[in-house]
Amino acid sequence: MTTQRDEEKRYNALFGSRVRFFVLLLVLFCLTAIWSNILTLNFVVICMAPIENGTVEQNADRYSYSNSEFQWLISIVAIAALATNGVVVYLIDKIGIRTVFTGLGILSALVTMCIPMAIRQGYYFLLAARFLQGVSFAANFPVIGAFCAKWAYFKQVGLLVSVLVAYVQLSPTITMSVSGPLCQSSLGWPSVFYSHAVATLFLFVFYGIFYRNSPQKHPFVGSIEKAKIAIGKTTVVDKTSRRAVPYLAILKTPAVYAVWIASIANFGAVNLMLAFTPIYFSRVLGISITSTGFSAALPPLAQFVVKVVAGWISDRVKFCSETNKLRLFNSLAMIPCGGFFVVLGFLGTENPKLNMLAMGAAAGFLGAATGGFFKGRTNDQQAVQSRGHWRLLSNAHHYDATHSNYRQRSFGWRNGN
Repeated sequence: MTTQRDEEKRYNALFGSRVRFFVLLLVLFCLTAIWSNILTLNFVVICMAPIENGTVEQNADRYSYSNSEFQWLISIVAIAALATNGVVVYLIDKIGIRTVFTGLGILSALVTMCIPMAIRQGYYFLLAARFLQGVSFAANFPVIGAFCAKWAYFKQVGLLVSVLVAYVQLSPTITMSVSGPLCQSSLGWPSVFYSHAVATLFLFVFYGIFYRNSPQKHPFVGSIEKAKIAIGKTTVVDKTSRRAVPYLAILKTPAVYAVWIASIANFGAVNLMLAFTPIYFSRVLGISITSTGFSAALPPLAQFVVKVVAGWISDRVKFCSETNKLRLFNSLAMIPCGGFFVVLGFLGTENPKLNMLAMGAAAGFLGAATGGFFKGRTNDQQAVQSRGHWRLLSNAHHYDATHSNYRQRSFGWRNGN
């Protein structure tokens, strides 16, 4: 008869004491899938646009949108996420991220699968589908906070945070890379949505089966790893105090507004690049659709690498205080990023490689922000502050996504206007 100790030995032989890293990657890919589903439309609007001077047959099943229509297609995602963020956070506090995140992930997959049909039915059907994508996106940042609060070893908080928030860059790296070839294939632009939907459904079904809200409840996590994760965490927490999020105290703290300003600057730049880089490369720089896909994937890839490295370095820097580390990494992220944006604004279109280099440098430096305002203590003793911190970042991200569409005219995305 197999005992619990025998099962634990078998799981330890398979995973060692590193189950948390496998779970970390699973959560990362799930976060990436939801954001990728939202980004699909940003690329598809290029390859499904009607061919200029094309025949009726050539332009069959091709669609385009006006400036204001496209603005709303971008904004409605953030509006939905903002509107439902409070409900999602409440549900996460009540029943945990396993159930809530699984449900929202499956919702994202099903809605993305239906988007080609929505496009063909009409603009308002697509707008409704985008709203539902925004609802599914509302949990992303609260999930990061909840996961780190439960699963992070206290010496690796910076690493885990940097890996998870890097989904913002990993998503376009994957989506842009695969969307170009899919659009140009015989499967056409609908295949972009179908492929993303199937991948998302697979990931979240696996997530729902494998994930646990606490490492103490996971059958694969051995006693050694449980003890390691538990360091610095309280084992018994008063439920009333856990639910009492001190929002008034948060709003009275000046540092909170510094974090909010930094997050607005960060996500403003990120959303600008993610939403309009493929359109900028294709319609302003004149790069082919397939090349646009791969080229648009490079800036977020650079940012992804810098984010992970910056988080790892931040955990190991000992010569200055945590506050000064946040200031240092924020400065390294924001100042060079803004400088390269200025350079990009003055560059012409004669040498597209220089434009792409400036865009990549701006994106890369911005990745250092993961060692700045992103980083927060997320052990159980500070779980209340953690939930408030990540909800603040979540709202800032959604706020910036709402307003990023108004910046699109600087890229002249539609017909060069």
